Amino acid sequence: MASSHKYENVQLTGGNEQEHDNEHDDSRSSTEVESLIGDEKSWRAHQHEHNERKRSKRSQLCSILRSSRWMLDTTLLLIIVVLLVRNEMKEPVRDQWQLLGDMTGVGPRFPQKLARFEYDTSYAPMNTSEFFTNETLDKWNNLMPKGMGFQWVNDTHKYHDLPKPIDWYEGMTVFTTSVTHQIHCLFAMAQTYSGLSSGHPIPEDHHWHMIHCIAYMRQAITCAADTALEGHATTFPDDNSGSDGWDATHVCKDYDQVLEYLESVRAYDDQLIY
Repeated sequence: MASSHKYENVQLTGGNEQEHDNEHDDSRSSTEVESLIGDEKSWRAHQHEHNERKRSKRSQLCSILRSSRWMLDTTLLLIIVVLLVRNEMKEPVRDQWQLLGDMTGVGPRFPQKLARFEYDTSYAPMNTSEFFTNETLDKWNNLMPKGMGFQWVNDTHKYHDLPKPIDWYEGMTVFTTSVTHQIHCLFAMAQTYSGLSSGHPIPEDHHWHMIHCIAYMRQAITCAADTALEGHATTFPDDNSGSDGWDATHVCKDYDQVLEYLESVRAYDDQLIY
């Protein structure tokens, strides 16, 4: 009996210890779970705080951009306006030199106009002896400006590629002009032909003068290279199907403007072509 009670006591005692251990394990498990739950809550709170900070930074950045948007728009608008104004004020693109104009910087650019060539024999009459009348010679003189195209150029340091000046009065730098030189050559050719064909006396230097003028006028013509279209002849005798050029329209400088300019810079007042 005694031993039986001992065994029962042992069993009872063992059972109490097991129950105590179970309670301890349950308590520990509960603590661990609570700890894990707490850690998760802490992580979530940290993550939420991190996300809130990111959202706050984005919000601040957007706010800054929104507040400075008007400055950016205004700046871009001003840039566009400046570019448009500068483009409007810019001179139109054009050639550095005017065709058949002065390239040294002395002469201006002249306006152009359309002109039709006309059949006019008054400058070289069919009766070649009439070439030497005052009426004909005055017509040639009136083609020339006062000063005969001789220009007095001041402040030559302002210009470039100037040719050697013509011998003139001391203190004056003078050059002639191609158009008046060409008219002079054409006059000399008409004078020589009219004199030879009519028996009128002609200048003694006519031979070298004609050779010079033919060479000069050849280059003047090819330099101008007028490409106006010309049609069927209207004045040639015994129609030969060629062209006399009287029905063509040409793009010309305004010669009246050229004369006005040349007279404004003339070196002297003569207007005699011969």
